[in-house]
Amino acid sequence: MADSSETTRSPVQARRVAVVAVFGAVWGAAESSLGAILRSASIPMHGTLMTGIGILIMLVARRALSSDGQQARGTSMAVAVVAAAIVPLSVTRGMIWAMIGIVAAGLCVEAVLWLGRPGRWRFGAAGLLAALLPLAQLLILLAVRFGPAALSTFRTILLDKQGGARLGLAGLTTGVLAILIFVGSAVYGLVCGMAAWSLAQQILKRLGREAA
Repeated sequence: MADSSETTRSPVQARRVAVVAVFGAVWGAAESSLGAILRSASIPMHGTLMTGIGILIMLVARRALSSDGQQARGTSMAVAVVAAAIVPLSVTRGMIWAMIGIVAAGLCVEAVLWLGRPGRWRFGAAGLLAALLPLAQLLILLAVRFGPAALSTFRTILLDKQGGARLGLAGLTTGVLAILIFVGSAVYGLVCGMAAWSLAQQILKRLGREAA
């Protein structure tokens, strides 16, 4: 019986390893290429944009393996770890923070999905939480380095170093800018999470499978 059980689990484990490796590699490659380009071009909140891609990848992988029940747990974190391990192949500024952000996003997604049965809205909630991480990460870093001047420094970085002034954001106050980015990030993450559910559903249908 033990041999039979082991034989049954082997294909499931092999499929999980393959999915984690492929999806993690895709995310890592995106961070090392597109992410590097966005950082070099000083695109405002480029970390949030890349996190959205990661949310899609993690959640599609999670949904693809959800027919395996408990085996699907930990998938998002595993995908994030693989992606973070690939990022150092791209020698660009901000590489360490990108790795930290990727792992943190994996933790957030995994924490939300751990609370109950996966569903469209739970995927959306996981995406929402993960998408807020780059903003939180930036504000915490600025608070540690600049103390009370953190918000004014945030404004300077967004408008000058990340080109926000070119987008017509210079006329907004610091508080309005922070709220605007917070709400935008939350909505973006929610949409990415729910889109991942729908995308994975279509993929499973084409493969003739139905996730639990």
